[in-house]
Amino acid sequence: MLTVRQIEMFRAVMITKTISGAARMLGTSQPGLSRMLAHMEDRLNFRLFDRTRGRLVPTQEARTLFEEIEHIYKGFDDLAHVIRRLAKGEDRLFRVGASPSLGHSIVPPMLARLTANYPGLTIQFDILSVEQAADYLALQRGDYALTVFPIDHPNILSSRIGTGRMVCAVPSSHPLAGRDRISVAEIADEQLQSFRPDTPHGRAIADMFERAGREIQVSTYIRFAETAVAFVANGMGIALVDSFTAMQPHADTVRFLEFNDPGVLPVYINRNLESPRAIIGETFEEIARTILLSLRSART
Repeated sequence: MLTVRQIEMFRAVMITKTISGAARMLGTSQPGLSRMLAHMEDRLNFRLFDRTRGRLVPTQEARTLFEEIEHIYKGFDDLAHVIRRLAKGEDRLFRVGASPSLGHSIVPPMLARLTANYPGLTIQFDILSVEQAADYLALQRGDYALTVFPIDHPNILSSRIGTGRMVCAVPSSHPLAGRDRISVAEIADEQLQSFRPDTPHGRAIADMFERAGREIQVSTYIRFAETAVAFVANGMGIALVDSFTAMQPHADTVRFLEFNDPGVLPVYINRNLESPRAIIGETFEEIARTILLSLRSART
């Protein structure tokens, strides 16, 4: 068998046509290269070159061997091309889902940064309800999911990476609309759009009212914070929504007020432990954590 170094030297001679040219190409000495060729011919039991008038003329066997070696080098070139494309995220589909409020606010800038790092990346983005999130990852329909609740499944890793807070959406004509901060007590008797108590938003709101020692009076139950804001914009009372929803563009008919003692809404990044994690996924995790950290820093 030939060594890699022997193959490399033989190929250099075939390309440059001379011992001196091959020596320059490889950064080695001419005598050493000549000895290597002679040793190759001894091992192969056939001549590689005819030495005629100081020139090296490849034999038919050498030409056949060179063709096979070029096939191998072509394979290396193809491999290098694949590695470069993988590093750039080309020919890859990255599938990510998110809770509605996250999907409409912080996930778009996350994915914008991700595609800036990997220009050839294709994104599939899905808005997920609470009921859909576990199957989305467990059945490998998606690579990642950002949620405002942990996903309880043995094959899914849920990592808390940040928090949002509950704010109050009021009509711009509301008596409290001119305030920057309010308390739960000041809205306890208002017509309230709220969430079922077994939802992440509903639990955060219930905790706020419990801390304030007030009872929740709900006029309309809704599933999505965006719906609650739309109801507020149409004069159907007020709503407690998360700060991520408040980040989105809204009509001038709605104002968002901070609470003196706001409820906390956690943010989790979730992935399937049985799915191989690519470098794109690692980058996405870093971007998600960075953006959540910057939001927290901006509030302090």
